[in-house]
Amino acid sequence: MISKKDSLGFTLVELMIAIAILSVIAAIAIPAYNGYITEARIATARSNLDSLTLFLEDYRLDNGCYTPILANGSCDPSEDYSGVAAINGAYGWNPRKDDTSMTYTLNVTNDAYAINVNFSSGWVNCTSTGNCTSSY
Repeated sequence: MISKKDSLGFTLVELMIAIAILSVIAAIAIPAYNGYITEARIATARSNLDSLTLFLEDYRLDNGCYTPILANGSCDPSEDYSGVAAINGAYGWNPRKDDTSMTYTLNVTNDAYAINVNFSSGWVNCTSTGNCTSSY
């Protein structure tokens, strides 16, 4: 006959089965979660790029070119801006969500631009022709 003292607690087999079930759940959930995080970063980058492209188009309509205006009133021939601070200094633009894990690069000429956003798991690139690509 089994006494009450012998039947308390879990057996080693029961604990191993519970750990195996939790491992399978984690193996499925963690990659899915990482995919959602990457998709969210791409959506944030695209939203910020959309905002910057609208800002650049408004700037071109007001000034006749995408590049900053020189003191003599003419368009600067070509510039490269790396980082939000540089873009803000030239154009006064800030991203909607200031995420330090994203690196912004803006290459402008008088009649075209290319914007690139890099982050840990991918990048998004948009040009003045309206072509946007991404990779992760």
